[in-house]
Amino acid sequence: MVFALGNLARAQSTELGILGGVSLYSGDLSEDEFGLYFENLKPAFGIFGRFNLSNTLAIRLGVSHGQVQEESDLRGSDEYMRNFRSNITEFALTAEINLFRIGRTTNFQAIPFIFGGGAVFNFRPETLFDGNWIEMQPLGTEGQGLPGYEQPYQLTQIAIPVGLGLKLDMGNWAMSFEFGGRKLFTDHLDDISNASVSYQDVYEGNGELAAMISNPIAGNDGEPNPTYNRGGPFDDWYYIGGVTLSFDIGGGYGGRGSGRNIGCPTF
Repeated sequence: MVFALGNLARAQSTELGILGGVSLYSGDLSEDEFGLYFENLKPAFGIFGRFNLSNTLAIRLGVSHGQVQEESDLRGSDEYMRNFRSNITEFALTAEINLFRIGRTTNFQAIPFIFGGGAVFNFRPETLFDGNWIEMQPLGTEGQGLPGYEQPYQLTQIAIPVGLGLKLDMGNWAMSFEFGGRKLFTDHLDDISNASVSYQDVYEGNGELAAMISNPIAGNDGEPNPTYNRGGPFDDWYYIGGVTLSFDIGGGYGGRGSGRNIGCPTF
């Protein structure tokens, strides 16, 4: 085994790759902020280009698509089953930093890495109501668009992807295992925020369907104008993890040449 450290000579190279994996949600409907519930894992896939600038740094540009979902028993006086799902399409530009290299420099290396950057994503939250999936953003379930309430939230937003992975460099191709979360700047991935909502305002301003989806219990509790907060304690995130395969299309994937290896002898 050889630990390749320092600045190995490496030619710049370009790769094309594919991603296959899963996507996951965390937010207002979650029981735990970072809990893993296998029933909520949904397929995700993507394509990307990776531009190796040096032994240490690579820039990656890609598009990914997945779906997130959740079913939750809300706690407290407004307790009822609430569910949502949303397709997510993401365009991301990230930097990958290779932490170190383990293995032969001629035909195999294992490379732990971290990544971070920026992304633009599109989402469309839906809920299951009377056996049909209903898109929620146009309804204004929290009074969006009415006097005294926020404007409708945008379905295209920005995010900050951060994560880590392990890359297996095989020469002209590579396999990676990676997992990353997306820090969001919206609390409406699930259509739910901590805004204070008046059932009567939503009913009269945005219609009966919007009010029923906003809170189906509030309209039947006998209060003349019940108010409530739909949100939970956790910020919205989504996660994508999986396996990537990438192939060199110029410059040699590893770009390995002369360099100094520090570590135990090669077998």
